[in-house]
Amino acid sequence: MGNCCAPGSEDAEVNGAAAAAVTPQDNTMSKNSPPASAAASPAGVGSASTQQSPANRGLTFELAVTDLEKAEKLAYGSVFANFGPSASGYVPVNSELLIDYVSANTCLPYTDIDTVLLTAAQNNDEMAIKLENFLKIMQDNSIQEGMVLERFLGLSDNGEAIQSSECRSGLLMLKEELGAAAASVGEARWELVFDSVMANAEATVNMDAWTDYCRKVARIAHVTHAAKL
Repeated sequence: MGNCCAPGSEDAEVNGAAAAAVTPQDNTMSKNSPPASAAASPAGVGSASTQQSPANRGLTFELAVTDLEKAEKLAYGSVFANFGPSASGYVPVNSELLIDYVSANTCLPYTDIDTVLLTAAQNNDEMAIKLENFLKIMQDNSIQEGMVLERFLGLSDNGEAIQSSECRSGLLMLKEELGAAAASVGEARWELVFDSVMANAEATVNMDAWTDYCRKVARIAHVTHAAKL
């Protein structure tokens, strides 16, 4: 359906971000080995300068910590533009650039990517991916759920909850699973990440809260590395 209204300020930022390029990050998480074409950085996506474009001004580490979804829209909007979307904003599900980026920057096994992309595209006018689909794929696959559960059970005495202090220590250990993304955050900034993620934490943390914290930590790390913040 056509949009008869002028875009809001946030939409303008997201649309503007589509003109910039962002370097993909290495995926050090366990997955099936992709073919040789997917092992290298996607052409065009990995050759961008580290200097922020005018469209991405305001995309800072502080934004990633305080307004993660907005930071993701700006950063991944730039990445999506490098996939060569059509005039209507779609990228084919068989785009090598798209597949390679998802392979390198999510926890998805390479053999599952086609299915995930087809599922995301099935409700679109074209059997293709638009920006909002790409954003959701990046957000939903930032870290392996099985590993998150395993870490929780290792920290919990009863399998139901952990102390807030143990949760924070567990999140710190999570860096081992994030590879280059964790390195991009840097030791000096991790405390800011944990403070933000656990701002409303109770004295004890259940499994649902722990999972939410882990996902947010991983997403902040990934967007920090993707946008070179």
